[in-house]
Amino acid sequence: MNIRCPKCRYEHSLRDAMREASLVEIIQMQADFAPHSRLVFEYAEMFDTTRPIKAAKLLRILQEVHGIWTSGKFSFRKVPYQISRDGIVAALKVVCSKKLDLENHNYLIKVLIGISEQETEKRNIEEEQRLKKKEASLQSGIRPGETVRVTSEVPKAFKEFFKGK
Repeated sequence: MNIRCPKCRYEHSLRDAMREASLVEIIQMQADFAPHSRLVFEYAEMFDTTRPIKAAKLLRILQEVHGIWTSGKFSFRKVPYQISRDGIVAALKVVCSKKLDLENHNYLIKVLIGISEQETEKRNIEEEQRLKKKEASLQSGIRPGETVRVTSEVPKAFKEFFKGK
C-alpha cells in the first residue's frame, strides 16, 4: 500500500513510513539514555542474532529498557525490584562484556536482580545505622536537631547543693 505526502505529493510505501517513524522515535529516545546511550544501543545490538535487526524490534527493545531506566523499577515473576541508574549501567556493562546473542531480556533481568538485591541490602544497612545513631542520641538526651552546649562552668544549683554537704 502506498501513501502520498500531503505537502510534496511524494508517494512511498506505508512500510517505509512506519519504519521511518520508528527510527525517529529511536533517535528521540537516545537523549533519555545520555550519557550512556552508546552502552544501551550496544546492548540492543546483541539481539541482532541471524539477520539485521528491524527498526520496530529495536524500538521495542529500547522501550523496554527505557521503562526500567526512567522508573528505576522492574519486576520478575511478580516480584518488584528497585534499582538505581548506576546499577542499571553496571548490569548493562556486565551483559555487554559477555558478547552473547540474546533473544530476550532474561539475562539482563537476572543481572539486574543481583545488583538490586545488593543495593537493597546496602540501603537497609545504612538505614539501620542511621536509626541506631538516632536511638543513641535520644538515649543520651540529645534530640534531633538540638545542639549540645558544653561549658566548664558548674551550674549554680549544683554549687548550692554541694555547699550544704
